[in-house]
Amino acid sequence: MSQECSTRLQSATREKLRKFDSLRAGEVQPGEFWDVVVLTAVDENQREACELQIRKKLLRKELPVGVQYKVFADPPGSKIGNGGSTLYALQQLNEVYGKTLCRLRVILIHAGGFSQRLPSASALGKIFTAVPLGDPLYQMLELKLALYVDFPSQMKPGVLVTCADDIELYSTSEDERVKFDKPGFTALGHPSPLSIGTTHGVFVLDSKEKSSNSEIENTACLLFLHKPSVDKMRDTGAVCKRQSGCFVLSDAEFAYTDSTYYIDFNTAMSLLNLLKELGPLDCEVDAYGDFLQALGPNATIDYTINTANVTKEESSLVAIRQKIFHHLKGTPLNVILLNNSKFYHIGTTSEYLFHLTEDVMLRTELGLLSSAFSVDVKENSGMLRYAQRPGPQCLRGSWVSGGIFQTGSRSFCRRWLHRKQLLDPCRTLSAR
Repeated sequence: MSQECSTRLQSATREKLRKFDSLRAGEVQPGEFWDVVVLTAVDENQREACELQIRKKLLRKELPVGVQYKVFADPPGSKIGNGGSTLYALQQLNEVYGKTLCRLRVILIHAGGFSQRLPSASALGKIFTAVPLGDPLYQMLELKLALYVDFPSQMKPGVLVTCADDIELYSTSEDERVKFDKPGFTALGHPSPLSIGTTHGVFVLDSKEKSSNSEIENTACLLFLHKPSVDKMRDTGAVCKRQSGCFVLSDAEFAYTDSTYYIDFNTAMSLLNLLKELGPLDCEVDAYGDFLQALGPNATIDYTINTANVTKEESSLVAIRQKIFHHLKGTPLNVILLNNSKFYHIGTTSEYLFHLTEDVMLRTELGLLSSAFSVDVKENSGMLRYAQRPGPQCLRGSWVSGGIFQTGSRSFCRRWLHRKQLLDPCRTLSAR
């Protein structure tokens, strides 16, 4: 990555953070910010916990005012995945707003469920994970809203779907904007090494439409691949050659991988009809693999029987995938190629620690603080209690010497952790 591209990325990111900070605790004007911010929760207990967190954050003036904040819980019973959560969230949005929904710009953030790969976030989900940035200190909720702060004004009514455990940085030239104004699905695409493509979604693009060397390009997607092999990427034409211009990668070959996507209002209503067709879900549906693989003119039904990347295969999964495919087939998949962009995943403990404490590039790009914590420690019968407080906080799950400590916020999310299960204090409390 050239110094010029790196500088542009850092400057664009700092400007987004500055813009969001100017909105915190202020009354936003119509069209200036999201009309509705939706978080998904794994059950009713987590929903109540998330709602309490949001109320407290509003009282502490950590979030913009004049925005509707909603938390929707998955229905009781089987795990339904982020795709199922998306469908049920759309259903609840329709019930709450009715005909008004056709005028609203909504961001839907999957909060992270039980967060088994980042246990310190299991009570509230990854969306309330602390980030050493800002004053008051950011959590992932603020960071996601900050990095997408330019989207609402460039977006037609619809829903932006994203997850709580990734960070996307990008820059554009002064006369370019990321616009979500087309029917169907519109996804962000990031240049990534082929090795990264094997663990993410990959876009097969229409080469006739991809011709410029600018920081942002709009093109059509012929086919979406979910965690493909390198050979599969080559066979389908997903492998691209490096171009000139401000480009994030130095690799000669790369692929465009997925992160966040937008669905326009009519497509959102189509997904509501899909939920009616599917009925109560009893298996996990992937909002990326199961939805996006059905899109594009080259999509085939073959992927529906491929369960290699499924954690737990239920007997109904293939039939549900096939219904999704037939319902969505023919729906456009547009891709906004962010050539000077980076995608960071912080969904596991090791990723969270590395990127927020050791990754020099991300620290520089975001302006991460080298030390950001405050701990209220009270001794009680040989035990130490960590309590979250307004203002700068310790990164969740930090190590406290002396036996056992309690982590969490309020009675509904308290858990006891043994010292040997906790994290390295140096890596947690300060960036090196």
